[in-house]
Amino acid sequence: MSLGLLVTNYNTAALTTSCIEHSLKYADAPIDQFVVIDDCSTEDYSFNFKEVEVIRNSRNLGLIKTLNRGLKNMHTDLILILDSDAWPLEDYVSGVKSYFNDNPEVGIATFQTVNSKGLASASYEAEPGALSLLLGQQLYRLYLNKILRNPRRINVFTCAMVVRKQVIKEIGNFDENFDWLELDHDLCMRATRKGWKIAVMPIRAFHKGSGTPQKVSDRVIRFYKNRWYLLKKFGKIDPAFVLVGAISFRLALEFILIWTIGFFYYRNLEEIKDKGNSRKALINYFLWNSLKGNNDSFVEANSC
Repeated sequence: MSLGLLVTNYNTAALTTSCIEHSLKYADAPIDQFVVIDDCSTEDYSFNFKEVEVIRNSRNLGLIKTLNRGLKNMHTDLILILDSDAWPLEDYVSGVKSYFNDNPEVGIATFQTVNSKGLASASYEAEPGALSLLLGQQLYRLYLNKILRNPRRINVFTCAMVVRKQVIKEIGNFDENFDWLELDHDLCMRATRKGWKIAVMPIRAFHKGSGTPQKVSDRVIRFYKNRWYLLKKFGKIDPAFVLVGAISFRLALEFILIWTIGFFYYRNLEEIKDKGNSRKALINYFLWNSLKGNNDSFVEANSC
């Protein structure tokens, strides 16, 4: 069984270099293929490692198209996908191969990740349902941490994901209708519906997980739109009009609270405006599209 590493880079040369160095340091067996794919970075970079093949996009494609281009260039049985800010913290090549050899039903797996403080960080999550939109991000996180501690199905994140090449052949690459959210949920959910299992390996890895800088409103809106598409794709939000009404009601309450008592909790007026505007934009998004029915604003997808 062969193992290849796929790392994406976009203006993160220092992190990618650390990722390569740690991946080579803790490789207790030969790495059969090591690819870094650069998404047309604007900063100067050079990765002078004889073990690493660098592929550069001629134009900026975004994360998912870049990952898919990388997958097409991978020829190993197992593919370890690493964010540029993630890397192994212990010997891993033999362990990964052994794990997949011993667990032929597992199609996708992740490492046990820790953050820069050495604390456990999220590398997987319960498969989401309509409740994730109904509760909103903060309440849903509490639900996952306090109530749903042993979910029946999990999805692993692309920060440190190992996927069988056979799985990719069966279900296809990452869905390019997403931007850079929910792509990992989607891949795992397609795999489980083909009979594959998703797992967490007893191997440690680091993940900084700083995320892409963006306004709160942009992050919230992006989450809702991508999560809606994901759940619609897998038939998990029927009847949709009931969910739209419930979500819009909660967002309206949040909007009122933000503009009434938000001054006691947030730092300044701009932060309040940003949070308020995100709720207003989402209410318009859900209500307008529910009135119009299924259209190009609610991205359509074949059921799985």
